[in-house]
Amino acid sequence: MSNPITKNQLKHDIELRTIPINLFHMIVGKIPEAAIDEINDYIDNNIIPKNKSYAHDLVGQINQEKKSAQLDFPLDTEYGKSFKGMLDSCATSLLVNGFKRQGKADAVSAWTVHSYAGDYNPFHAHGTEAPAGLSCIIYLKVPECIKKLPLAPVLMNASGDCDGYTQLVYSMDTTFDLYCLKDTGQEMIKPEVGKILIFPKWVNHLVYPFFGEGERRTFSANFNVYYSDKENRNFGIKGPTLNDWL
Repeated sequence: MSNPITKNQLKHDIELRTIPINLFHMIVGKIPEAAIDEINDYIDNNIIPKNKSYAHDLVGQINQEKKSAQLDFPLDTEYGKSFKGMLDSCATSLLVNGFKRQGKADAVSAWTVHSYAGDYNPFHAHGTEAPAGLSCIIYLKVPECIKKLPLAPVLMNASGDCDGYTQLVYSMDTTFDLYCLKDTGQEMIKPEVGKILIFPKWVNHLVYPFFGEGERRTFSANFNVYYSDKENRNFGIKGPTLNDWL
């Protein structure tokens, strides 16, 4: 049986600190304008003319215009290999510096999405061959009707503030949950040219339709995550390792 707290003990200061409990880590960055121009030029001259549809592997409802499309972005071409090197470096940085895991991220599939007024992408998550994986979104073109919307949308009164936005949903919640001190598990992401997001593949997300002139263009990729032998031993798992990647 513990001793009761005395009045003398209560006179002492109590050391307290608040700590956040993070659910996951993600990268949010900005690619230089010149690099985005180069990527768009490559897509205009190499991806779109070949018009190899990737729609059969995606849930996007991208069909409102003749130019609406979801196209394969090969990673085994000279340009694709160079671009993959940059992507792998960024994703591995999230794995090592964000999650503190020894391993390597390897981009295994990529595609572009060319959306126009009325196109949208339903609630979904991505898949990879490896048990652990990452996903990436890069915003390449953003219509003016989306650019003028606020960074923090207000959805009351049918504002349309989230038109064309990406929503990350990693926990379901309501206003009452927030009142009860449960933090939000959703994030609205405003498309901005050059913005890159990298996050765990299990994070559900969706894209709202927009209504206006112009193309909303994005690049997406999925990464297999290969842990080192030591990292796998930490989890007691015999899984794919760096040796498989090499």
